[in-house]
Amino acid sequence: MPRTLLAVFAHPDDETFSIGGTLARCHAEGVRTALFTATDGEAGRTTGAPVRDRAEVAQLRRRELLAACGVLGVDRIFTPGFPDGGLPATPADDLVAHIVRVIRDVRPDVVLTFGPEGAPNRHADHRAISRAATAAFFQAGIRTEHPVEGAPFRASRLWFTSWTGGFGAAAVEGTPVTCRVDIRAQQALKRAAFAEHRSQQHHLAEFEATVTDVEEYAFAAGIPQPAPLVEDLFAGL
Repeated sequence: MPRTLLAVFAHPDDETFSIGGTLARCHAEGVRTALFTATDGEAGRTTGAPVRDRAEVAQLRRRELLAACGVLGVDRIFTPGFPDGGLPATPADDLVAHIVRVIRDVRPDVVLTFGPEGAPNRHADHRAISRAATAAFFQAGIRTEHPVEGAPFRASRLWFTSWTGGFGAAAVEGTPVTCRVDIRAQQALKRAAFAEHRSQQHHLAEFEATVTDVEEYAFAAGIPQPAPLVEDLFAGL
Protein backbone atom coordinates (compact mmCIF):
# COMPACT_ATOMS: atom_id res chain seq x y z
CA MET A 1 0.00 0.00 0.00
CA PRO A 2 1.31 3.48 -0.79
CA ARG A 3 2.12 5.70 2.12
CA THR A 4 -0.24 8.57 2.93
CA LEU A 5 0.39 12.04 4.35
CA LEU A 6 -2.18 14.52 5.66
CA ALA A 7 -1.27 18.19 6.12
CA VAL A 8 -3.47 20.35 8.36
CA PHE A 9 -3.16 24.12 7.97
CA ALA A 10 -5.15 27.31 8.50
CA HIS A 11 -5.08 29.33 5.25
CA PRO A 12 -4.63 28.96 1.50
CA ASP A 13 -0.88 29.32 0.76
CA ASP A 14 0.18 27.89 4.17
CA GLU A 15 0.77 24.60 2.39
CA THR A 16 3.13 26.13 -0.17
CA PHE A 17 5.02 28.35 2.26
CA SER A 18 5.51 25.61 4.83
CA ILE A 19 5.75 22.27 3.05
CA GLY A 20 5.43 22.88 -0.70
CA GLY A 21 8.67 21.10 -1.52
CA THR A 22 7.80 18.16 0.70
CA LEU A 23 4.37 17.76 -0.90
CA ALA A 24 5.91 17.81 -4.37
CA ARG A 25 8.58 15.30 -3.37
CA CYS A 26 6.01 13.00 -1.81
CA HIS A 27 3.96 13.10 -5.01
CA ALA A 28 7.04 12.22 -7.08
CA GLU A 29 7.76 9.28 -4.76
CA GLY A 30 4.24 7.86 -4.97
CA VAL A 31 3.02 9.03 -1.57
CA ARG A 32 -0.67 9.89 -1.47
CA THR A 33 -1.15 13.39 -0.08
CA ALA A 34 -4.14 15.19 1.39
CA LEU A 35 -4.60 18.74 2.66
CA PHE A 36 -7.03 20.19 5.20
CA THR A 37 -7.19 24.00 4.93
CA ALA A 38 -9.43 25.32 7.69
CA THR A 39 -10.30 28.73 6.24
CA ASP A 40 -10.61 30.31 2.81
CA GLY A 41 -8.34 33.22 3.71
CA GLU A 42 -11.10 35.77 3.19
CA ALA A 43 -9.73 38.20 5.79
CA GLY A 44 -6.34 38.50 4.11
CA ARG A 45 -5.07 41.26 1.87
CA THR A 46 -5.24 40.60 -1.87
CA THR A 47 -3.07 42.11 -4.58
CA GLY A 48 -4.27 42.90 -8.10
CA ALA A 49 -7.59 41.12 -7.61
CA PRO A 50 -10.89 42.94 -8.38
CA VAL A 51 -12.92 41.59 -5.46
CA ARG A 52 -15.82 43.39 -3.81
CA ASP A 53 -16.23 41.59 -0.52
CA ARG A 54 -14.98 38.75 1.66
CA ALA A 55 -17.15 36.21 -0.13
CA GLU A 56 -15.40 36.95 -3.40
CA VAL A 57 -12.00 36.86 -1.69
CA ALA A 58 -12.86 33.42 -0.34
CA GLN A 59 -13.85 32.15 -3.78
CA LEU A 60 -10.69 33.58 -5.32
CA ARG A 61 -8.36 32.16 -2.72
CA ARG A 62 -9.99 28.74 -2.85
CA ARG A 63 -9.42 28.66 -6.63
CA GLU A 64 -5.80 29.66 -6.08
CA LEU A 65 -5.42 26.90 -3.49
CA LEU A 66 -6.75 24.29 -5.88
CA ALA A 67 -4.39 25.48 -8.61
CA ALA A 68 -1.37 25.44 -6.29
CA CYS A 69 -2.25 21.96 -5.07
CA GLY A 70 -2.46 20.84 -8.68
CA VAL A 71 1.14 21.95 -9.16
CA LEU A 72 2.26 20.15 -6.00
CA GLY A 73 0.36 16.96 -6.79
CA VAL A 74 -1.95 16.98 -3.77
CA ASP A 75 -4.50 14.20 -4.19
CA ARG A 76 -7.30 15.35 -1.88
CA ILE A 77 -8.22 18.77 -0.50
CA PHE A 78 -10.63 19.55 2.34
CA THR A 79 -11.85 23.15 2.73
CA PRO A 80 -14.49 23.38 5.47
CA GLY A 81 -14.64 27.20 5.39
CA PHE A 82 -14.09 28.12 9.02
CA PRO A 83 -13.80 31.93 9.53
CA ASP A 84 -10.43 33.40 8.63
CA GLY A 85 -9.00 35.10 11.69
CA GLY A 86 -11.60 33.36 13.82
CA LEU A 87 -10.07 29.97 14.56
CA PRO A 88 -9.14 30.84 18.17
CA ALA A 89 -12.79 31.74 18.82
CA THR A 90 -14.18 28.68 17.02
CA PRO A 91 -15.48 26.04 19.45
CA ALA A 92 -12.53 23.68 19.81
CA ASP A 93 -14.65 20.55 19.58
CA ASP A 94 -16.10 21.68 16.23
CA LEU A 95 -12.68 22.21 14.67
CA VAL A 96 -11.22 19.02 16.17
CA ALA A 97 -14.22 16.97 15.02
CA HIS A 98 -13.72 18.12 11.42
CA ILE A 99 -10.06 17.11 11.52
CA VAL A 100 -10.89 13.78 13.18
CA ARG A 101 -13.34 13.07 10.36
CA VAL A 102 -10.66 13.77 7.76
CA ILE A 103 -8.04 11.65 9.54
CA ARG A 104 -10.48 8.72 9.72
CA ASP A 105 -11.33 9.18 6.05
CA VAL A 106 -7.80 9.66 4.69
CA ARG A 107 -6.13 7.18 7.12
CA PRO A 108 -2.71 8.84 6.90
CA ASP A 109 0.57 7.35 8.05
CA VAL A 110 1.75 10.80 9.07
CA VAL A 111 0.07 14.09 9.92
CA LEU A 112 1.78 17.47 9.51
CA THR A 113 0.74 20.78 11.05
CA PHE A 114 2.14 24.00 12.47
CA GLY A 115 4.10 23.90 15.70
CA PRO A 116 2.58 25.40 18.84
CA GLU A 117 4.33 28.74 18.24
CA GLY A 118 2.24 29.23 15.08
CA ALA A 119 5.08 29.47 12.52
CA PRO A 120 7.52 32.40 12.31
CA ASN A 121 4.69 34.95 12.26
CA ARG A 122 2.98 33.48 15.38
CA HIS A 123 -0.40 33.86 13.69
CA ALA A 124 -3.27 33.14 16.08
CA ASP A 125 -5.00 30.94 13.47
CA HIS A 126 -1.78 28.95 13.05
CA ARG A 127 -1.54 28.37 16.78
CA ALA A 128 -5.20 27.32 16.94
CA ILE A 129 -4.90 24.84 14.08
CA SER A 130 -1.80 23.34 15.71
CA ARG A 131 -3.74 22.73 18.92
CA ALA A 132 -6.71 21.28 17.06
CA ALA A 133 -4.65 19.02 14.79
CA THR A 134 -2.68 17.72 17.77
CA ALA A 135 -5.86 16.88 19.66
CA ALA A 136 -7.39 15.28 16.55
CA PHE A 137 -4.27 13.15 16.00
CA PHE A 138 -4.95 11.43 19.32
CA GLN A 139 -8.75 11.54 19.35
CA ALA A 140 -9.08 10.00 15.88
CA GLY A 141 -7.82 6.73 17.32
CA ILE A 142 -10.15 6.65 20.31
CA ARG A 143 -13.46 4.85 19.72
CA THR A 144 -15.44 6.92 22.19
CA GLU A 145 -14.27 10.29 20.82
CA HIS A 146 -16.41 11.80 18.04
CA PRO A 147 -18.12 8.46 17.29
CA VAL A 148 -20.26 9.98 14.50
CA GLU A 149 -17.13 10.99 12.55
CA GLY A 150 -16.22 7.50 11.33
CA ALA A 151 -14.37 4.42 12.49
CA PRO A 152 -11.33 5.02 14.73
CA PHE A 153 -7.95 5.28 13.06
CA ARG A 154 -4.54 5.90 14.59
CA ALA A 155 -2.03 7.74 12.41
CA SER A 156 1.53 6.60 13.05
CA ARG A 157 3.30 9.90 13.55
CA LEU A 158 2.63 13.62 14.06
CA TRP A 159 5.11 16.24 12.83
CA PHE A 160 5.28 19.99 13.41
CA THR A 161 6.72 22.32 10.80
CA SER A 162 9.86 24.02 12.14
CA TRP A 163 13.15 25.65 11.23
CA THR A 164 16.70 25.86 12.52
CA GLY A 165 17.44 28.82 14.81
CA GLY A 166 15.50 32.06 14.91
CA PHE A 167 13.53 33.12 11.83
CA GLY A 168 12.18 36.49 10.75
CA ALA A 169 12.57 39.97 12.13
CA ALA A 170 11.54 38.82 15.61
CA ALA A 171 13.90 35.79 15.48
CA VAL A 172 11.07 33.43 16.41
CA GLU A 173 12.23 29.95 17.44
CA GLY A 174 10.45 26.78 16.37
CA THR A 175 10.29 23.37 18.02
CA PRO A 176 13.70 21.63 17.83
CA VAL A 177 14.25 20.17 14.37
CA THR A 178 14.49 16.37 14.10
CA CYS A 179 13.85 15.87 10.36
CA ARG A 180 15.22 17.61 7.29
CA VAL A 181 13.64 16.79 3.93
CA ASP A 182 15.81 17.62 0.91
CA ILE A 183 13.71 19.66 -1.55
CA ARG A 184 16.40 20.92 -3.93
CA ALA A 185 14.81 19.03 -6.82
CA GLN A 186 11.39 20.52 -5.94
CA GLN A 187 12.30 24.19 -5.58
CA ALA A 188 10.96 25.09 -9.03
CA LEU A 189 7.64 23.38 -8.29
CA LYS A 190 7.39 25.15 -4.94
CA ARG A 191 7.87 28.49 -6.70
CA ALA A 192 5.36 27.55 -9.40
CA ALA A 193 2.80 26.65 -6.75
CA PHE A 194 3.22 29.99 -5.00
CA ALA A 195 2.80 31.76 -8.34
CA GLU A 196 -0.71 30.27 -8.44
CA HIS A 197 -1.52 32.21 -5.27
CA ARG A 198 -1.68 35.32 -7.43
CA SER A 199 -3.47 37.46 -4.88
CA GLN A 200 -0.68 36.85 -2.35
CA GLN A 201 2.32 37.97 -4.36
CA HIS A 202 2.90 40.85 -1.92
CA HIS A 203 4.38 38.08 0.28
CA LEU A 204 6.92 37.08 -2.37
CA ALA A 205 9.98 38.20 -0.41
CA GLU A 206 8.80 36.27 2.66
CA PHE A 207 8.07 33.24 0.51
CA GLU A 208 11.51 33.27 -1.10
CA ALA A 209 13.07 32.99 2.35
CA THR A 210 11.38 29.57 2.62
CA VAL A 211 12.81 28.21 -0.64
CA THR A 212 15.86 26.58 0.91
CA ASP A 213 17.58 23.23 0.33
CA VAL A 214 15.53 21.53 3.05
CA GLU A 215 12.17 21.80 4.74
CA GLU A 216 12.44 21.08 8.44
CA TYR A 217 10.17 19.33 10.93
CA ALA A 218 9.98 18.45 14.60
CA PHE A 219 8.76 15.06 15.81
CA ALA A 220 5.67 15.66 17.95
CA ALA A 221 4.00 12.32 18.74
CA GLY A 222 3.49 8.74 17.67
CA ILE A 223 6.02 6.08 16.71
CA PRO A 224 9.48 7.45 17.55
CA GLN A 225 11.82 8.21 14.70
CA PRO A 226 14.73 5.73 14.41
CA ALA A 227 17.51 8.31 14.81
CA PRO A 228 17.87 11.76 16.41
CA LEU A 229 17.87 13.39 12.96
CA VAL A 230 16.23 11.79 9.92
CA GLU A 231 15.67 12.79 6.30
CA ASP A 232 12.35 11.03 5.76
CA LEU A 233 9.05 11.71 7.51
CA PHE A 234 8.23 7.99 7.17
CA ALA A 235 11.57 6.71 8.48
CA GLY A 236 11.10 3.54 10.52
CA LEU A 237 7.38 3.14 9.77
